[in-house]
Amino acid sequence: MDVAAAVIGIRVVRTKLLAFAISSFYCGVAGALYAFCYLGTVEPDGFDLDLSFRILFMIIIGGLGSILGSFLGAAFMTLLPIFLNRVSAGISHLFDAEISHAVVSNCESIIFGGLIIFFLIVEPRGLARLWQIVKEKLRLWPFPY
Repeated sequence: MDVAAAVIGIRVVRTKLLAFAISSFYCGVAGALYAFCYLGTVEPDGFDLDLSFRILFMIIIGGLGSILGSFLGAAFMTLLPIFLNRVSAGISHLFDAEISHAVVSNCESIIFGGLIIFFLIVEPRGLARLWQIVKEKLRLWPFPY
């Protein structure tokens, strides 16, 4: 609310620039930590277009405009491939049939694409909003009135 901030004496342009500078600093530190701690090296191949899309998908699935949504989206995008690998291993042991990793990888892409379309159309606030709805329902559960 730019007008309300200006009325109470906050310099809006300066505050927005300061917020942008602070967030840019945090993004730079996070990128440096990702490069040196996770990748072990800084090279252009470590930051490809696929990584950018995965981060964007984390934010979309988690929920646009919420910090909790970013964490939920990152956890979901990290844990879903692990879950699919476990399920495919269980199915292959159960039916004595081999499921190739290409099939699991393609199923992962299909699920991510379907979830992105679902969250953009049905619930743009993503998993964070669904978590909020579940909490409200559980709080009012025995007496929904």
